[in-house]
Amino acid sequence: MENANFQTILEDLKISFKFAVKNVISFLLAIFGVLIVSGILLVVVAALVFIPLFFVIGGFENLIMYFESFRSIDDIGVTNIALGAILFGLPFLAPIFVAFGAMFGMGREIVESEGTSAEGVFIWYKKKFFSLAGGGMILFLVVLGPLILALIGGTAIYGVQFLNMGLMHAGPSGMVNPIILGLLLIWFAISTGLLSMLFPSIIDGYSVFESTKRSIRMSIKYFDRVFGVWMTFLLILGAIFIPIIAAPFTLGISEIGLGIMAVYMLPAMLFLVFIFLPAMTIGLTRVYMILTADDDYEHTPEEDESGPSFIGGV
Repeated sequence: MENANFQTILEDLKISFKFAVKNVISFLLAIFGVLIVSGILLVVVAALVFIPLFFVIGGFENLIMYFESFRSIDDIGVTNIALGAILFGLPFLAPIFVAFGAMFGMGREIVESEGTSAEGVFIWYKKKFFSLAGGGMILFLVVLGPLILALIGGTAIYGVQFLNMGLMHAGPSGMVNPIILGLLLIWFAISTGLLSMLFPSIIDGYSVFESTKRSIRMSIKYFDRVFGVWMTFLLILGAIFIPIIAAPFTLGISEIGLGIMAVYMLPAMLFLVFIFLPAMTIGLTRVYMILTADDDYEHTPEEDESGPSFIGGV
């Protein structure tokens, strides 16, 4: 069923969470495994960046002085710092993107066979490393790119005070402008929705750029089905974080308030990582496979050419 209604979305959620719970042990082991591998890769990336920098600058003390030189924003400029942070940070984000994308490989295994194993995530991690890293960078640049460009442009024209004028509310100190916050949330929902089929398409065997185009085309052509499922997952995510965000305003910063937050946050974070995230990968992968099963896109066959099957039907 390509079109969406309330019953279809509800069925997508039921199947996603049902099989996330059913395979929770596999996902738990896989998440711990990819965290370890990603941590090792982060250390390797850091070594590749900092060791040459150490020798180029000339010693540990000079390296410290080099980073301390960034303390004065007025001398260097917010624009230069922002661009430098993006270029410097993307290599460190790559292992995280791959780890997240590899979870969609496990989701595909579940959609096709109703089961998976912890070893599966490492197969996808190795098999699709560069494609998943590229997809993560595309997602990062599309979602955060306009905001970064707006900040860079604003600070280049108006200076550092643009941050206070544009982002901070005229009311209580430290409050984000509600209009800006609303626009950011809308952009986040739309941009991530347009790219919600990106990782399932990469797992399906397409290149990063082809997967980006396919995701955008599918999200527009099947707007109700793709955005219906995606927005539902975002609403669930928001419902998880609302108590955490609201707690300081309702309970105050006190020992009792902090204690209640701690009691809530532990099960909430466990649910988010080990149930919600797997369910989201299963749900989005299942929607992708349903929409592409009878689509006009030219399909790149996988090694198993017996054809896809779907848990819960179509």
